[in-house]
Amino acid sequence: MSLEILEKTDHNLKFIVEGISIEMANAIRRIIISEMPVMAVDEVIILKNDSPLYDEIIAHRLSMIPLTTDLNVYKLPRDCECGGYGCPLCQVSLTCEVTNTSNHPMEIYSGDLNSNDPQIIPVNPNIPLVKIDKNDKVIIEAYAVLGLAKDHVKYQAISNILYRFYPQIDFDNSKCTKCPDKCIVSRMCPEKLYDFSNKKSPILIEDYWKTCTLCNSCENDCPEKAIKVGWKEKTYIFSIESDGVLPFDVIIKKTFEVFLEKIDEFIEKLEEVEIES
Repeated sequence: MSLEILEKTDHNLKFIVEGISIEMANAIRRIIISEMPVMAVDEVIILKNDSPLYDEIIAHRLSMIPLTTDLNVYKLPRDCECGGYGCPLCQVSLTCEVTNTSNHPMEIYSGDLNSNDPQIIPVNPNIPLVKIDKNDKVIIEAYAVLGLAKDHVKYQAISNILYRFYPQIDFDNSKCTKCPDKCIVSRMCPEKLYDFSNKKSPILIEDYWKTCTLCNSCENDCPEKAIKVGWKEKTYIFSIESDGVLPFDVIIKKTFEVFLEKIDEFIEKLEEVEIES
């Protein structure tokens, strides 16, 4: 298996992976979506709420705030020695105490949450929580734990993930010399992958694979049948969007750890079945 990074920022990752089956590609996607441990608010205590929103709405908004996550320090509650009752190894406390002393309405943001661990904080400090009026007060205690998105979407480590086949187009533009239409393919291709600016013979742009959606419109529309569209075997382009709760290198590493754990679990259960039979 080989991997090539195409683009990497704090919130976007694109890479080409070659030498894996489509089943494994889908397994990687599903693990990243639903089985990556992430911190999120799981319990909220409202001590004072003068805002116009019900306590339940504020609690829901708190739970959906993306929190930075440290997988080297914290454990899933079910794996913790405390049995999930809450301890410094599996739980983080966040508090918010705000009083509006101004003469105009005041917005409370995610940045107003104070964490007892500076490594576990809201990814974005500008997420609005609630608005309070003059002399109103809000006092909140919240507790965040690790969880999995297969149990609740608030624990999802990424915003979006997809993979697609690596496009492969064979274009014989020598057949275009007798074409009666100059050039329908360059006009009809929705991604503008064919350049006919020289008005002599169309050419396929060099990086066509980056945007080609394998719609086959060029192959279907070409009157000279000069184009054949396909894809490279066992090669996929992944695109991942993240809200920043985990670095991409941690996500990829943890993905394969979970994948190998599942393989070991499958083998173990398979051996148990054989023994019983």
